[in-house]
Amino acid sequence: MNRNTHRARAKDHRTTDVLVVGAGPTGLMLGCLLRHHGIACTVIDRRDTIDPRTRAVMVHAAGLEILDTLGLRTAVEDAGVRQARIDFHTRHHALFTVDFTDLDTAFPYYVNVPQPEVEAVLADHFTTTGGRLLRGLRYTGHHEDEHGVTARAVTDDGPHTLTARHLVGADGASSTVRTALGIDFPGITYPMSYLLAEGTPTRPADPDASAMYIGPAGAVSLLPLPHGTVRIAGPVSPEARDRDSELNTRHFHDTVDTLGFGPALRFERVDRIAHYQVHERLAERFTSGRTVLAGDAAHLNSPAGGQAMNTGFGDAWALAWRLAALDAGSTAPLLADYDRERRAAAAEVARTTGVLPLLDAMRHATTETARDAVQRSLTGYAEAWSQLYLRYHPAPAAAPAPDTTAADPAPPPDTAHLVLPTRTGHRLHPGARVPGHRPEPGHHTCLHLPGATPDPAHLPPHTRTAELTPTQRAWLPTDTTAVLVRPDGHVAHTLPTDPHTTAGATAETEKEAA
Repeated sequence: MNRNTHRARAKDHRTTDVLVVGAGPTGLMLGCLLRHHGIACTVIDRRDTIDPRTRAVMVHAAGLEILDTLGLRTAVEDAGVRQARIDFHTRHHALFTVDFTDLDTAFPYYVNVPQPEVEAVLADHFTTTGGRLLRGLRYTGHHEDEHGVTARAVTDDGPHTLTARHLVGADGASSTVRTALGIDFPGITYPMSYLLAEGTPTRPADPDASAMYIGPAGAVSLLPLPHGTVRIAGPVSPEARDRDSELNTRHFHDTVDTLGFGPALRFERVDRIAHYQVHERLAERFTSGRTVLAGDAAHLNSPAGGQAMNTGFGDAWALAWRLAALDAGSTAPLLADYDRERRAAAAEVARTTGVLPLLDAMRHATTETARDAVQRSLTGYAEAWSQLYLRYHPAPAAAPAPDTTAADPAPPPDTAHLVLPTRTGHRLHPGARVPGHRPEPGHHTCLHLPGATPDPAHLPPHTRTAELTPTQRAWLPTDTTAVLVRPDGHVAHTLPTDPHTTAGATAETEKEAA
């Protein structure tokens, strides 16, 4: 148990600003970000210790930027393996690649790091910065009124009560918070089961790339892990399905060998075998009064592209500044905006992880022309899976008139989408994320051209100013001199050259931020 983790005491009544149920990567990341904003936070979890299973492993560039903001990126990277590519291998010796090295970020790569290692880094930082982590405490329900939320929980010794301004359910796919709210979790479960094994491979893995091996009857992923180990996962053969008690190395090798890649997918030593299923689900809403869902409690998707932990980090990043603003007295509908934006983002992630048609195209790409076409179709996957280029469409009431000259025209109001960087015409329109921008807690930022700083009187409170980088200048729409960036790094407004128009736009933003 972490030195600053507390075992809950029976009948102990505690008050905090934000109570988070679930000490997984999403809940702990939210706790760290709330402490970064100076918000009192308590995280509770039914487990006495961190779950030692590897589970999620990929941390992409957007997540690395968040970790860097907290000063934790190096610690996480030191516990993992830095990766530059995802390679796709076929039986007819074709190789397709998704390359992450051209991303517009200080961290143009992803890191394979076991989830328990990430949780340990976050938990230590959370408690060191004043957060309270209570383990061995099982949430059983809550009620709320105009003043806040009162949550009920139990330990081995008896009941426990906690009060907070807001409650966040980050308690995983079987979320008891979501169940207590009566929120439906519709979606699908893939018809096939999957088998996962971890250990030392017969052949050393490529240290720079994770891989997908595509055979006639299926596909298997191979992810390098620390200390020369790997994870190999893929569909279970029909005869091995529903035989969890008999899972062993032979079953695994028999399944993988049907792909025909031989020693490339064999283990010298197997340390762990697990049987699991894949789900795609999206909660019908992410908020209810003062209670919010985040991470797997709100959405599940295919493991393709390693999106689960990163999407949870995105939820935490989008939620922390809103809860901080509400704590400071904002009356803006910030939780409703979180619901709208992050629900759309989770749906977009599900779209970009639906790769079965792509794998089938690779499987049948036997000519040079077909292979070139498949490689071209991979354009944009690094950008999408990095989650750097997510664009939220502005709320309908504040949406500007469509810009028909934009290279990335606005989607319908209830959607988010992922756009590509400068080479495909990315623009800093409202809702766009500004890759590489490092927000400060509680502050809007006015990024401006040299000599074009808007009048501070026309900006929201606590706005800092900085010059646009050369890359960001290339993204700036015509006839604008600056962009106003929210605390989560997304554009709130573009500011035109006309000072009267600028005043109107920033006055509206000030009203929203109040």
